[in-house]
Amino acid sequence: PISTLLYTIKFEVMSENSCSSSDEEDIVIDEDKVQELENKVVGNPYDYNAHVELLTLLDQGGDIDRCREVRERMSGLFPLPPDMWLHWINQERLFLPLDKQRVRDTLSNLYSRAVKDYSSVRLWCQYCADVVSVLEFSEEKTRELFEQALSDVGLHVTKGIELWEQYRQYEEALLLSISAKLSPATAEGSDGGTGEVADKEFLQDLYNKQRSRVENLFQRQLAVPLTGLESVLREYREWLGDEGAVSPHLLTRYEAALKKREAVQSYEEALENTAPPHEEEYHFYIEYERKNGDPARVICLMERALTDNPLDTARWIDYLQYLDQVLKVKDVVLRAYSRAIRNIPWVVDVWTQFMLAQQRYQLHFSHIDETLEEALKSGFSDARSNVLLWKCYLTCHWRQERFKPLKSNGSCSDVEEIENSPLSQAFQRAVNSVNQTFGEEGDPTGELTRFMAECEAERDDLSSFRQLMSGLFESRIYKEQSRLWLEFVSLELRYGEVEDARKVFQKAIQCTTDNTELILQKFLHFESVHGSMESYDNAALKCRRQQKKIDEKRAKEAEKQEQQSKKQEQQSKKQEPSESKPSKKSKQPLNKKRKMSSEPADIVAPKHPKPNQPAPSTKSPAKFPRNPDSHSAEVDKSKYPVTVFVSNLSYSATEDDLNDTFKQVGDIVDIRLVKSVNNKSRGFGYIEFHTREEVLAALEMDRVPVLERPCYVSECKERGEGSRAEFKFSTRLEKHKVFVNNLPYSVSEAELRAMFEGVGKVASVRMVTTKSGKFKGYAYVEYGSSEDASRAVLELNGKEVGERPMGVAISNPPGKSGGSNPARHTDQSLEKADTAFARKKKMNFLVPRAVSQPGRKPADNSAAAAPSTSQKDGAEKEPKPESDNSEAPKPMLSNDFFSSLFNK
Repeated sequence: PISTLLYTIKFEVMSENSCSSSDEEDIVIDEDKVQELENKVVGNPYDYNAHVELLTLLDQGGDIDRCREVRERMSGLFPLPPDMWLHWINQERLFLPLDKQRVRDTLSNLYSRAVKDYSSVRLWCQYCADVVSVLEFSEEKTRELFEQALSDVGLHVTKGIELWEQYRQYEEALLLSISAKLSPATAEGSDGGTGEVADKEFLQDLYNKQRSRVENLFQRQLAVPLTGLESVLREYREWLGDEGAVSPHLLTRYEAALKKREAVQSYEEALENTAPPHEEEYHFYIEYERKNGDPARVICLMERALTDNPLDTARWIDYLQYLDQVLKVKDVVLRAYSRAIRNIPWVVDVWTQFMLAQQRYQLHFSHIDETLEEALKSGFSDARSNVLLWKCYLTCHWRQERFKPLKSNGSCSDVEEIENSPLSQAFQRAVNSVNQTFGEEGDPTGELTRFMAECEAERDDLSSFRQLMSGLFESRIYKEQSRLWLEFVSLELRYGEVEDARKVFQKAIQCTTDNTELILQKFLHFESVHGSMESYDNAALKCRRQQKKIDEKRAKEAEKQEQQSKKQEQQSKKQEPSESKPSKKSKQPLNKKRKMSSEPADIVAPKHPKPNQPAPSTKSPAKFPRNPDSHSAEVDKSKYPVTVFVSNLSYSATEDDLNDTFKQVGDIVDIRLVKSVNNKSRGFGYIEFHTREEVLAALEMDRVPVLERPCYVSECKERGEGSRAEFKFSTRLEKHKVFVNNLPYSVSEAELRAMFEGVGKVASVRMVTTKSGKFKGYAYVEYGSSEDASRAVLELNGKEVGERPMGVAISNPPGKSGGSNPARHTDQSLEKADTAFARKKKMNFLVPRAVSQPGRKPADNSAAAAPSTSQKDGAEKEPKPESDNSEAPKPMLSNDFFSSLFNK
């Protein structure tokens, strides 16, 4: 095609990102590879890398037509980066000599789409330059475009001056053209008529207005903290000439801009001297700008951060919340949400907040319908996201219909109108969608049905309300939850009658299994307030009977668990390796029968081996022997500095799971999971890296989830060398942090963060979990200042979260009794620490049975101090003085000690 031939033509108007020059040889396109990538894109349209690879292949071959098709397809799915837009635009400019009007329309369309994806100074500069030289917009439209560019990127400290200079040069060129018309040389051929005098006055007036525009641009630019302000001031003074001097007010604004630029210079240098994505640098920079309270500068800086980090979910959510709470400008907010759902479509909170923003700014409901359809196409894989999306959609419907009067007056027609309302139809569609995709477990708490039931009760349709709630409790997963029954009772008391609430209580007592005691307490309280003495006595009798059944059931379960634990303990004892019972594989034919001897067969003398026999092992006989079939837990000491110890792993975790988690740190040399005799993981292992820096980065990933279980990461050390994990959090008063308790176990970190973000900027949220990763019901929320923490205590303490009053207090945890402070340890605690497991590890298989009997006293000191080869002839050891807080020293259990026992 002609487009392929034109690809090799080089135009002077093309920028540095244009396509290859004519002296480069065309590359033959691999059509098989193209077809393979096309099939891959068709199979998964959201595979961004496949799109890029296909576009690169076609671009190298010079096929502009197919490149255009691929880019159009990509732009419909993803926001394109500025460089890709510029490359596309420069390719389309190649057709300018052939069809100017069509190319102008194409370029105008591409530019208007490009600037909506990301903020880029270079893109805006080329757009404005083409408006003047190629697109030929009118003066008014060109100025509007320049002003839009300044509002978008004009506050960029280091690059914004390019756009200001371009705008000012355009206005100065217009001023020069008007001045040329007023020059004497132009007026020489005129006859001085009335019409010409009027034209001259018009031009003079036009010249004065244009000069005011240029001067206004100078003054606006000098008040903005930009790089190169000093040269701008010199140009302004030269431009003024002898006609006037710089006003003191402008100099004051200029000095303020210099101070501002100097204040942010360190942040700009940090961005320039570090490699993308500059997450930490942008964080501190944005926090500084927020403290100064200039929304325009904050927005400009956040746009820069999102351009460098387009997939940063936290940054997008923070930006959208700032626009909703601070700026509140309709066009800016809606445009930001439109870009956000294209950058991070997997975040359901962005979709729900977008629908709420559309309703907040009173858009037609068809826009909300379109947003829902787009969200459903994005393919949320988890049920919770789908439920939240549908609930937000139902909320928008309910808010629209809440105060809408019914059209008819008859009761039958009213019922038909309610059943056929958009809210009822949306609810049926929502329930069907969730159930078909995820089943009943997709909405484990019946959130959609409960919301719809409350809406029906609110509009006085109690029959539909009770029908929905009764249908909900027909399923086992709902009728066993006490919280749902209590909500049913609460709604009955609010909208219905007391007798209906009593019936609900009576059903709840028979059905609930998770927290029946709470139902019983609430039932008695209900009868105390709303019932007679007779009804209260009947309720108390029912509660006592039900409580008795619960106690009997729990006793049976406890007995069953005890039997299972005993059975497991017996099985574990059978599986433990023992020296006295060697395995069948290790039996030797010479040792089939045990011969009688004057010395017990189990007792060996490692210090005196018999002649012509190999020396025994040098390992201490007091330790359990390692099973030769199990994996060794030893690590080469020379590799300790580049190795980390990982523990608390799931027994199903594999080396591949650890590699997927820690590969972001660096290249992994070796991963070794310690395994048991049955080749099953023991829940810990070692990961070896190349450098010490990678180890330090891995240590920062302590408690990272691996298969939904927190993985503990620590230094690789020998036992006894500080290998015990230390408590990593402060145990002192922290005024900038609050302790939150009595939370529902279903609450997520995102929900908790969003709840506390309304008070102030949350620095971090720590959800306290068990070793298996289950939430324990309390957390710590850290703010940037103690004022925000105090405000959180005042505003959020006692707030109900999932029908639980949340407790919020300043963090002041008690000291850890198991810490390294020796003053915390007492003799009693040391004695208690000697548990059965610890004693088991101290067992010595060489202790004779008579000595190891419990309650038998050890031999007296004279026997224990029998002469041995380790003592000099006739010498006795002096007893050590006993201290006030120590026990008498115990005799050393050595081979000489046992020999003295047998020689008695």
